[in-house]
Amino acid sequence: MKRALSAAFVALALLLTSCGGNSLDTAEGETVTVTGKFGEAQVPLGAERVLPLSPQDADMVISMGVAPIALPTDTNILVSTNGVGAWPWQVDALADMGYQVLPPNPGGGVDALLSAGDKEIPTLLFEGDPQSYVEQIVALDPDVIVATGQWSLNERAYEQLSSIAPVVHFDEQANVEPWQDSTRKIGKALGREDEAQVAVGSAEADLAAVRAAHPEFEGVNFNAVIGDLNGQLYILAGEDRGIGMLMNDLGFQLTDWAQTVPTDADGRGVISYEYVAQLDTDIAVVISPAGDIDYMRDNEQWRNLSAVQRGSVVSIARNSGVPNALGFPSPISLPWGADRITNALSTAVSRTS
Repeated sequence: MKRALSAAFVALALLLTSCGGNSLDTAEGETVTVTGKFGEAQVPLGAERVLPLSPQDADMVISMGVAPIALPTDTNILVSTNGVGAWPWQVDALADMGYQVLPPNPGGGVDALLSAGDKEIPTLLFEGDPQSYVEQIVALDPDVIVATGQWSLNERAYEQLSSIAPVVHFDEQANVEPWQDSTRKIGKALGREDEAQVAVGSAEADLAAVRAAHPEFEGVNFNAVIGDLNGQLYILAGEDRGIGMLMNDLGFQLTDWAQTVPTDADGRGVISYEYVAQLDTDIAVVISPAGDIDYMRDNEQWRNLSAVQRGSVVSIARNSGVPNALGFPSPISLPWGADRITNALSTAVSRTS
């Protein structure tokens, strides 16, 4: 299967090369230096062939007006987008740039295409260790690889990818650093610092407008359940990551108790079901596979929470894309996600009084 995919992308790479890249000014020999956890990236000034390795990185690249040479996707995105392989906010932003999302080829499985005139951009299936898809990356011939949000990037993979193209990546860990900082870092690398700052400012202004329009959010306490695994619950344990950043931006406050919960390597709070009673607060947010919260509703402690009995619960379906928009924030995903949960948040808050 991988060999077939690689052959397909070699053909696509040849087509992409013949079609040319984005219209950025180039200066032969000049570079921009950006640092990261595993080393420095010397990015050619005016790099045109930009390859993001995570959907979040793709968002940030797109937000500053650059069309990637490929969009990274995975099985979850393919299922959640009915096989398109691109999130709705990406589709919308690319449409504004003149790109149209085409359905996957009937026999191709994952090679959905984005098209604008004579340009084509493959949607590339990225899952697992980056080393497993190096061959596909080589075929795309990138000028620069962007991986600030690639969870599985390690030192070995970084070295291998760096032999292909400069790798712009995180300082400490993927999806831990503020999305604003990652966007600006990518903007610097691409010679698009002004565009990156505009994108950041626009998203921040959108969120500020939502907060101003909903003064009832100010100071309301919340807890968030973000999944369950083998009899344990993942909960939000900090306002500095995932949906916590958005909630904080809108005026909500994560409970003090949640911020004392031990976290796993990815920063998620982990509790057993015997502690469900501790989740009681003004409003509760629950992320579930398809919008149902049966894995919580069947728990007696959960049913007895005052927030649940009041109906102050916001249920977010994982397959709606909203958890991804908010959990892996970017200048184009945050406004999209906030727009889709604001009414539910307002309703939940109205039931607290």
